[in-house]
Amino acid sequence: MPTWIPAALAAAALITLAVFVAWGARTSPHRLFSWGMYSGSSKGFLWIQHEGRLHPLDIERLHLAPGSHYLNIPELRRLLPHTNLDTPLSGLIIGSDGVWRLHYDPATRTLRLARLPAGQQLRILAEALRETP
Repeated sequence: MPTWIPAALAAAALITLAVFVAWGARTSPHRLFSWGMYSGSSKGFLWIQHEGRLHPLDIERLHLAPGSHYLNIPELRRLLPHTNLDTPLSGLIIGSDGVWRLHYDPATRTLRLARLPAGQQLRILAEALRETP
């Protein structure tokens, strides 16, 4: 066997590996797989006002699994009709498709969304957490 064949096979394997890693490193909320899909997931920080104070929303009321760390706008829209919330819901969704501030009015069953500029989510979340018991 010529001596250049193992080197050519190693180079081809290295190129294939580099292409696969580059493809997997690209994150997109609509792709089925990416290496960064877990670090770039969407986190929901939701709270309700009860007796004049803010309280984090229990995951049981939103019907989320206790181990679930993923909540995006389409999933929230799907879950809200089944929650039977009687108090307004506010919060943030911080995720790979942007940062959203939300407010849900149970009386009219409307979900208002506003995209936040980058860097605002931590300030807003800190303000809300300061008001929780």
